[in-house]
Amino acid sequence: MADVQTLVDRNLEFARSFDKGNLAMLPRLSTLVLTCLDARVDPAHYLGLELGDAFVMRNIGGRVTDEVIGQIAILRALVAVAGGAALNVVIVHHTDCGTSRFADPEARQRIGQAAGTGEAVIERLAVTDPQTSVTEDLDRLRAASILPDELVVAGYVYDVTDGHVRETFAPASLREGARS
Repeated sequence: MADVQTLVDRNLEFARSFDKGNLAMLPRLSTLVLTCLDARVDPAHYLGLELGDAFVMRNIGGRVTDEVIGQIAILRALVAVAGGAALNVVIVHHTDCGTSRFADPEARQRIGQAAGTGEAVIERLAVTDPQTSVTEDLDRLRAASILPDELVVAGYVYDVTDGHVRETFAPASLREGARS
């Protein structure tokens, strides 16, 4: 309970000087950052984002799932209908991801059973090598027929030990350079 009250108290402090009530719905950067929900991995900090700069989607491992693909498709359509610029999607995985533990079959089984999701769901979320998993997620986006070719995607790995973001793949149209 004390943790929740801490958050409410912090919000009161935030609201005292809040002056961003007139921000537009569409972000200034026409960008969606997809990253992990790990508490050490906040794109507002490591990318210097301010309120209104970008869309941010966080999930376990920062992985591209079927649900994420659907949400990207809807978000892209929303941006287009609202007259915004083309959408960029930036995938950022990170070093020392907790999901690396999902590679262990015993851990996968215990977590899948405790979560009620089964082992296969847990296995798909594993990030044992963040450069490889960023590439896998790019491939998932490329395979998604509901996403347009002109969607711009980029991939990075955030290093939790030194704070640097390193490029895994440069910004490019979704299916540019796609593997055959």
